[in-house]
Amino acid sequence: MYIPVILGTARLGRQSEKAAAFMLAQALSFGLESEILDVRDFRLEATDNTETTEKARRWEEAVLRADGFIIVSPEYNRGYPGELKMMLDLLFRQYARKPVAICGVSSGVYGGARMMQQLKTVLIALHMLPLEDAVYFSKVQDLFTEDGTIKKESYVIHARKMLEELAWHAMALSKAREQSDQDGARDQKRI
Repeated sequence: MYIPVILGTARLGRQSEKAAAFMLAQALSFGLESEILDVRDFRLEATDNTETTEKARRWEEAVLRADGFIIVSPEYNRGYPGELKMMLDLLFRQYARKPVAICGVSSGVYGGARMMQQLKTVLIALHMLPLEDAVYFSKVQDLFTEDGTIKKESYVIHARKMLEELAWHAMALSKAREQSDQDGARDQKRI
């Protein structure tokens, strides 16, 4: 299963990069096919249609290929970054019926919990399935060594639990989408 990690901020000096690298390593060790999709690499001037730019087409290809997503995003002023919102708003039907796990990042004690609540409402509107299991990277400035190694082993346990749930939903929803596509093709032949 292909489940990319979306790094949801393009801000210089972002601490979320370490959290995204950690989640990528966990996804790969779990046996998932994954990579980091960095909003910095898909920055758009506006939420244009996918036909208008190469970046938008690349984003659509990645979303269509994905069986689910892991979003790693910081909390800025109790919300999520604008670049992430622009990327999400670029598409609609391509996200449908895909699970998504959210990892919050903050310099405070809540680990992005308020951002997660806002983001979940957007994901639901896109017909995605945001999971309850999450990883909260609290006090991120103290959580990683300079080389990016996480200092607390408990994060490995939390990430593993979240990935188990995500993989289960990704597999189940992938089969359901495939069955729905087959049923729709049969219905088209009858018309």
